[in-house]
Amino acid sequence: MVGGSGLRTAPADRAYGLARTALTVILVAALTTATACVYFNAYYNANRLFDRGRREVEQGRESSGRMTLGTSIEKAERIVEASPDSRWADDALRLIVQARLLREEWAEAAEASESLLHYARSREDSVEAAGYRGMAELHLGRPAFADSLLTFALSEEDDADRRSAALLARGQARVQLGRPEAADADLRAASALRPGWALPRLLRVGLLLDSGAGPETANELSALLRLDLNDREQLEVMQTVERLREADPQIGVAALMTVESSEFSRANRAALVQLRGDLRVAAGDLELGRDDYRLATEIDPSSAGAVDARLAVLRLDSRNAVTDEDLNQLQAELNRIQRMPAARVSADVRELVATFIRLDYWLGVGNLGYLLAAETARDQLEAPVLARHLFLRFVEEQSESLWAPKAILAALALTSVDSGRGEHDRAEEPSAEELRRRLLEDYGDSSYVQALLGGPAGRFTFEELELGLRRQLNRLKTLADEEVRARQSRGRQR
Repeated sequence: MVGGSGLRTAPADRAYGLARTALTVILVAALTTATACVYFNAYYNANRLFDRGRREVEQGRESSGRMTLGTSIEKAERIVEASPDSRWADDALRLIVQARLLREEWAEAAEASESLLHYARSREDSVEAAGYRGMAELHLGRPAFADSLLTFALSEEDDADRRSAALLARGQARVQLGRPEAADADLRAASALRPGWALPRLLRVGLLLDSGAGPETANELSALLRLDLNDREQLEVMQTVERLREADPQIGVAALMTVESSEFSRANRAALVQLRGDLRVAAGDLELGRDDYRLATEIDPSSAGAVDARLAVLRLDSRNAVTDEDLNQLQAELNRIQRMPAARVSADVRELVATFIRLDYWLGVGNLGYLLAAETARDQLEAPVLARHLFLRFVEEQSESLWAPKAILAALALTSVDSGRGEHDRAEEPSAEELRRRLLEDYGDSSYVQALLGGPAGRFTFEELELGLRRQLNRLKTLADEEVRARQSRGRQR
């Protein structure tokens, strides 16, 4: 029948049904593929941001890195919330955990790692989730729980980066648990897996310092100095080395033997060379210390550190100063330091300039001014030879003074027991024996001498003598302070 009846035949129905089914399958597949592409793109963007944030954190750009990681977390959370059963959900959650750990959001990281465990399809997945949870629990103040989780994670973890991170965290947990030897083994293993990572080495140095393992401490610090570290890591190394000022200067010197050739910034290299100079001076190696101070100045000549290094050289030179010419040379060097741009904001320079102005004023006044100048040289300049010379100059000019024996006692305290002059003392001044004899013969009835010998007080008690002296010295201090202000005002007007 031409044109048909309007009803489909059975074969036509089957063809139509097959076509509709095929179309449905095609549409579902297309929609599924489109959805998958959406989640893949979302995960790709989140992962790209995570990688960028991690690099920023590793480079020491903490603030920028945390913001980038935060954006990555937001994108990854949308994937998990919108489609928790998608093939990208566990990857997104893994990214969230890692980003939370980098942002040091420990409670959130612990919660996310627990969620990640529910997605585990294999023992390897469980091991990874346990490692992340252990790192978070460590910083939540549960080191025993962290140790257990991390031990499980390390039992089968093969990824070098995750394994080294887990070893570091377990080492930290074991430090808190009072297991230093086990902690040290973990930190050494972490360093072996990632030789360029500073943190396990820094923590190990702290352990070694606490245990007194000197040579090994120096070796570990030397290894740190050879690494390419970001600014934050360099600062942490410098703060660690600072501990050696009190702990063991010789170990510090050994650790810093090659610091001038390190990858540290120029300013930090100069600061560490100066620190090595400080440590050498503390250990009695004055000339080598002086060499380091000068080297620090050469490495970074325009910095605040260069000012500090030149001041350190000046203070070393002041130890041997005694004559007026010596003081003039010190003053000339201080004037040169003052002209450095960085010196304008240095409190140490301002204080030292004020000290030299006071010294100049008191030496010009003479008499009791010598006592104040001597005390300043001894206590502030740490110039014992100069201080001894000034105490004795007061005695020479004021031999009848009630305070002459006090000055002799002060000079005697700065004199070697068996000799009158130190190797750098160029002034012809009495020996220790001569000073003791003079005290007994010329000032035996002084309350200063009797207080030392345990005898009766003289015409004035010790307390009366001290009170009278301090009143006069305070007047001279006030006048010297006025001179400091006057000279500083003239300097500003130029």
